[in-house]
Amino acid sequence: MIQVTITRDSQGRLERVVMDGHADFGEYGRDIVCAAVSGVAIGLANATEKLLGVRIHGDADEVSGGHLECQLPKGLAPDVEERVRLLMEAMATSLQSIADEYRSFVKVTENTL
Repeated sequence: MIQVTITRDSQGRLERVVMDGHADFGEYGRDIVCAAVSGVAIGLANATEKLLGVRIHGDADEVSGGHLECQLPKGLAPDVEERVRLLMEAMATSLQSIADEYRSFVKVTENTL
C-alpha cells in the first residue's frame, strides 16, 4: 500500500507531502495505481521546479524505493510561496482522488504541525 502523509501548519496550509510504499495493484511495470500516484507526485514536483524555479523534492535517487518527500522550502517570497502551495495542494487533491478510488492500495492521512 502507498501511504501518503500530508502535513499542514496550524492555519491549515500545506507544508509537506510524503509518500512511502508500493501499491501492489498489478505486476511491476504494469501497476496503474503506482503509475497514477507517481505521475501526479513527480509531475507536480517537476512542474514546481520548472515553472517557479523552486525545488520541493529531494534528489532523484529518493524517488526510487517507493519514497518521495515534497516540502515547502523556507524563505520564499510571499507570491512564490503562494504559487508553490497551490501546486502542492493540487498534488494533495489529486492523490486523495486516487486514494478515494483505490482505497485498498493508497491511503492518505493528514497531520497538523
